[in-house]
Amino acid sequence: MPQKAIVLDGLWCCLCPILNPAFSTRLRNPLFNTPRASNLRIRKPPPTCTKSLSSRCYSTEVTRERQASATEQRSHGLQAPVRGSGKPRFVSGKSQPNAPKAPQKSVPMQSPDAPHHLERRSTAELEEILQDRVAVSPNIVNTTQILRVLIKKRHVRPDVRHYRALILANADSERGSPDAVRKLLSEMEENGIPADSGTLHAALQVLAVHPDYVLRQEIVRTLRDRWVPLSPAGWHFVVAGLIREHQFELALEHLAYMERRDIVIESWLHNILIYNLCDLEEFDEVLNQMRSRTDQNHDISLDLWSYVLEVASEALHHQCTRYVWERVRLGYLHPSHGVCRNVLLLASLKGDPELAASVIDFFVKTGVSLSLEDMEKVVESHLVADDLYSAFQVLCKTQMSGISLEGRAIRPILDYMIRTKTRPDTAWNILKGLKAEKLLVPIDCARVVLKLCEYGALQDPFMVDEGIRLYKDFQRLCPDGADVSIYNTLINMCRRARDPQAGMFVVKEMASLDVAPIGTTFERIILLCLDSGNFESAFKYFKDMLRRRLTLSEEARLEIRGLCLESEDAYALAIASHPQVKGDD
Repeated sequence: MPQKAIVLDGLWCCLCPILNPAFSTRLRNPLFNTPRASNLRIRKPPPTCTKSLSSRCYSTEVTRERQASATEQRSHGLQAPVRGSGKPRFVSGKSQPNAPKAPQKSVPMQSPDAPHHLERRSTAELEEILQDRVAVSPNIVNTTQILRVLIKKRHVRPDVRHYRALILANADSERGSPDAVRKLLSEMEENGIPADSGTLHAALQVLAVHPDYVLRQEIVRTLRDRWVPLSPAGWHFVVAGLIREHQFELALEHLAYMERRDIVIESWLHNILIYNLCDLEEFDEVLNQMRSRTDQNHDISLDLWSYVLEVASEALHHQCTRYVWERVRLGYLHPSHGVCRNVLLLASLKGDPELAASVIDFFVKTGVSLSLEDMEKVVESHLVADDLYSAFQVLCKTQMSGISLEGRAIRPILDYMIRTKTRPDTAWNILKGLKAEKLLVPIDCARVVLKLCEYGALQDPFMVDEGIRLYKDFQRLCPDGADVSIYNTLINMCRRARDPQAGMFVVKEMASLDVAPIGTTFERIILLCLDSGNFESAFKYFKDMLRRRLTLSEEARLEIRGLCLESEDAYALAIASHPQVKGDD
């Protein structure tokens, strides 16, 4: 007569997770899914209940998880539990024929002997220390020392709490191992010690530090099969493991599910997520996560704010950097000068003058001396934002603050005016407007407008007339008058337009105002004369240059020599034969 089947429904399993000892010889409740006895029939929950439990324990479909788990098992060479001596055993795919078999009645321990102060403690004290110490600071060495005293010397029978403590000790970041957790869980099966929810959650905590996707899925599936939901801490451990494995999409799905279930995401898990996303330069998602965190009034540590600002500004991510910089503006953060200058560079590249001004304000408040390079970045931020007026205004204020402008400071403005085809009179009127606002207009700002005329003279000879007209209005804009750089620009403008008459006007203006020429001035006058075929005047200016003990630049020397050798004029040959032009000096 066939034996009557035992029906175990879900409620019975929840209320009685440990089977009656009378059935222990022929029934097992293994940790992992093992083939059940043929005479054991377990009633499945109704479909609605299954769906509810599945959605509670997972944020992804069960079918996909089972397929992923099977794939991972095959890829890691893991086999299903096999039957040996009637006890289920979880076998690793790595063959270790010479490895010693784990003892059946004791927890494996390989650590130094316990210190004497532990041996003097009572058993109750050691048990209490074991539970408290492992929970606060997992350490394999300390845990095994206590267990050595309890089990080897005090002959305490290993129980689930001892295995749980040793499993949790593998959360030790230096010595912990998921393989050790796997072996301990397997040993518990062999020794008939059921792994309760606390033990399985302890294993998940270890896998949050030392990820093992296959083992994690097996533990989660075991909890689900027992109708035991993941605790909030368990959810955190699962997500932490996914983050460490760089399974960010799955981790974010789990986090979204946790929020829908009103599970508060702890700061440590959020920090791990942000740090890992920053390492991958996923700053769009970093921004989303930090905005969501602050919108829910959750605290974010200042260290994390500072780190995100540093890496986001270095990666030139505009929106994320701007969002975090708001904490600097409010006075919560105090970044280093290097980070601030990264932010300033970002503002200049992205055309964010407001952010650039905020960085300058921070420098002023913290007593950092501003440099010309800093102000150049502010100017560039206005130019990228198509605000020429503000760019000129910054240069004016920079000069008035005592920072001397240099030639490179106006180069971005010249490039902008050329690119946008700005008319010289438009830029000149901007300067006159700044002058009307009682600002001191630097001579370099006026020169950059004349250089725009110089640039346009090559294509439009009438640009010379525009340049001369602006020069005649120069005194009203800059009361100190024009310097030699202004005249050099005007002479080169005349040369590019092949207008020697206008060039001679500029030279006479220069002489009448007693502005001393420099080597560049003579180079441009000589080239202007040679281009127009006036070799005699070129020779006279060349001799004047030599009397002043000025020299030619290499570029000018080659150009003058080439023009003179193309002519048979005596003055041209005299210039070409001179040692400074020939290059023999």
